[in-house]
Amino acid sequence: MTPPSQRRRRPASGSQSRSPRAARAHDRATVRLSDRRSSGGLWLLCGLLYAIAGAILAALPALPWLWLVAAAAAVVQGLVLAGPQALQRFQWLTANLMVLGSIVGGTTLAVALSVALNYLGTDNLDDLTIASAFTEVVGYSLLAAGLAALCSLTTAALGDRLLRRYPSRTTSLTLISTCLLGLFIGGGIGLLI
Repeated sequence: MTPPSQRRRRPASGSQSRSPRAARAHDRATVRLSDRRSSGGLWLLCGLLYAIAGAILAALPALPWLWLVAAAAAVVQGLVLAGPQALQRFQWLTANLMVLGSIVGGTTLAVALSVALNYLGTDNLDDLTIASAFTEVVGYSLLAAGLAALCSLTTAALGDRLLRRYPSRTTSLTLISTCLLGLFIGGGIGLLI
């Protein structure tokens, strides 16, 4: 008698009739379904991060140029598609120019957020000391840079996921509309508060 660890299991009756081609097609369909689910969550996260940025920018209604700067940064990040999968499709120079475009877009968004956050922090000028001003400026600037970096990373990851199913033009338009919609919804909520 063979030991239990060496006994072979009989395949289930449904898998006996499945050919290797059908099994691969089933696996691809499962991957696509899980990819759609993870893309939906990533899509929501991207929109939410840009909505937070829009709510921060709403603190400065007197400076409409900040909205233009943030919108331009979102458009640049949606156009360059600087995720790892997207960059593999291009030659070295083009891929590095796309990364540079993503860095410029992220930095521009960080500058706009930093201006808005530091404006929020200057409400009590009478009690302001040099040490507290320095701490506030550094803290708000790091918060702005962190939020801009999260926006950039989420945009790049979502772009990579969308490129698996759509052409690059459709992916760019989807990313740009998601980022701009998030900015303006967040700005609207920020103005209402």
